[in-house]
Amino acid sequence: SLSGVKFLENDDLDLEDGKLEKDRNKTVRSNKAVKIQNQALLSGLAYCLSSCSMILVNKFVLSGYDFNAGISLMLYQNFISVVIVSILSSLGLISREPLTWRLIKVWLPVNVIFVGMLLTSMFSLKYINVAMVTVLKNVTNVITAVGEMYLFKKHHDSRVWAALFLMIVSAVSGGITDLSFHAIGYSWQIVNCFLTASY
Repeated sequence: SLSGVKFLENDDLDLEDGKLEKDRNKTVRSNKAVKIQNQALLSGLAYCLSSCSMILVNKFVLSGYDFNAGISLMLYQNFISVVIVSILSSLGLISREPLTWRLIKVWLPVNVIFVGMLLTSMFSLKYINVAMVTVLKNVTNVITAVGEMYLFKKHHDSRVWAALFLMIVSAVSGGITDLSFHAIGYSWQIVNCFLTASY
């Protein structure tokens, strides 16, 4: 920053109080904040792109080819994800926490729920079209909001409840007009909503 340059040019300034270092740290912190915000936006866009493409690819494979090995497909996709993360970590592009038994014990229930979420999503995609899966996933937000109220004593204002009510209306109206209604697919999707909210 220019203030840092001014400090360096001024030979009469006493630097023992650490003022230059403090200013330099502020500059570094402010640059990191901008960088983190850009990375967050980039990460969000990458997540949306990968999530949408995974749903479309899975629907295409499961329904288009009458593929009956959804669990194998999910295992293959997770294996590829682990390989990609391992490669990026070894190249130093991302950081990851070392695998310890304590970490495994803490995250095992979360991972079990995550796998259940993936499985139920895979099973529901076989029977329900992508539009209905997307609409029904909005029910997860309602379950999460109610869970926050009871588990974490968090209260939501009327605007949040109005938005959640509209999501329920869209799910119900979408379900009523769904020409390819399949009870098994809807059952899997309801279980998926609860698992996703739990996750």
